[in-house]
Amino acid sequence: MKPLVILELANNHMGSLKHAFLIINRFYKLSKKYNHLIDFALKYQFRNLDTFIHEDFKNTDHKQVRRFEDTKFTEKEWRKLINYSREKFKIISTAFDEFSVDKIIKYNFDYLKIASCSYNDWPLIEYIGKKIGKKKVVCSLGGANFNNISQIITFFSNKKKNVRYLYCVAKYPTEPQDLNLSFFENLKNIYGEKIIGFSTHENPDEYLSSSISYSMGARIFEKHVGVQTKKFKLNKYTVDPEKLEKWLSCLKDTIQRYGSIEAKIKLLKDENKQLNQFRRGAFLKKKKHIQKGELINVHDCDFQFPCSEGQITANHFSKFAEIKSKKILRGGETLFLKNLKIDYRRKKIEIIRNKVRNLINVANIHIPKNCRLEVSHHYGIENFKKYGLCMITIFNKIYCKKLLFIFYKQKHPAQYHKKKNETFFILYGKVRLNLTTKNNKKNLILKAGDILTINKDEIHEFESISKNGSVIEELSTESIAKDSFYLDKKINLNKNRKSLISLY
Repeated sequence: MKPLVILELANNHMGSLKHAFLIINRFYKLSKKYNHLIDFALKYQFRNLDTFIHEDFKNTDHKQVRRFEDTKFTEKEWRKLINYSREKFKIISTAFDEFSVDKIIKYNFDYLKIASCSYNDWPLIEYIGKKIGKKKVVCSLGGANFNNISQIITFFSNKKKNVRYLYCVAKYPTEPQDLNLSFFENLKNIYGEKIIGFSTHENPDEYLSSSISYSMGARIFEKHVGVQTKKFKLNKYTVDPEKLEKWLSCLKDTIQRYGSIEAKIKLLKDENKQLNQFRRGAFLKKKKHIQKGELINVHDCDFQFPCSEGQITANHFSKFAEIKSKKILRGGETLFLKNLKIDYRRKKIEIIRNKVRNLINVANIHIPKNCRLEVSHHYGIENFKKYGLCMITIFNKIYCKKLLFIFYKQKHPAQYHKKKNETFFILYGKVRLNLTTKNNKKNLILKAGDILTINKDEIHEFESISKNGSVIEELSTESIAKDSFYLDKKINLNKNRKSLISLY
């Protein structure tokens, strides 16, 4: 995903539409230089000052009250500002009271923001939970301890709300030694992709934090922005366009260097082209002749430097590769790829193994060392995408624990067990499961956290309906190899429907 940088305007508009438009225009011009790599959103803060401020403090010298009152906009001014902002940015606003939640919904903001001071303002949180529907929500966690974080994440997760959380240090400004980005990494290890960003109140000259946090997995950033004039000064944690450009440049360089798995895979071809300059080429031994269709093994060859363009190398010969000649080859002949057929017998299983590894990482699941992966291809490896299952047996004696991995739209065919009772606990993704018992048939959707027990003789078939795949923890009585009975007898007769490979 493209990272999102939230430009926090807060009250830096100073209650002046003219100044607000100046800030928007300056930062919009800057954003256009980076929007091929980064998305941008402009953020405001809403408070209904008539009810938000207590009567005894209105029109007093209280520092924050005075700032809110001095920067107040009328509803007409807000409409102008919102419409102008929407033309240039995604828009987001922090709701500090219930009235403001309604206002954000009324004006159809792209996001609603929960401030660090409000993550445990439960009257407000409960109201947001009732009102937001499917609107995207971003929540800062400045000042939150583990219990606070667990409570707010659990609340919105149970309500199935689209909330993403930002690690934040609620110290204004935040000194470098107080950033403690290891805590962000710790939260990501616990909560995964729910912890997605970093809200900063750092010194405007701080540029390193964006690189560190991006490399740790941050994809949403929040920076306080403003423009200093003779009339209006900036505080110690707000950046002007020049400072933000340096920060964005650092983030851009990090994004480019961080790259992606896909980009690395594309690069492998160029890497190997370079490495072939140093590899030993394969030559048929001088006294060896090969007939068309005949296997070529390592003992038939000499491996010598240098390797010519299109020539196979010593690196092509492994126990997993079967090399056959497409034509008659004479002794001493250079072995060119165009004259050979190479069948990588394990290639398809290795591709499946790599997909399982990726699913393990995405699901943030810890696996014991030295595990073997069992790949079930009920109708042959060529049909694995449609019908199949991957499995790791963690323990199997009196009781059994397995991890089942199933990819998007992949089906596990209908089966039952005569001896084994098993319980499915969904660790990741969503699974559609059809269950036939003595009394009825059930069509179930199971999501992460759901649990279901399947008794012996109950027919069950299932598929993943999550694009990233699904992971099921299976807990059962002892698993016996010959205790799986498929309704389609073709599967039971297929003696080669399983392959084993080391996970790592």
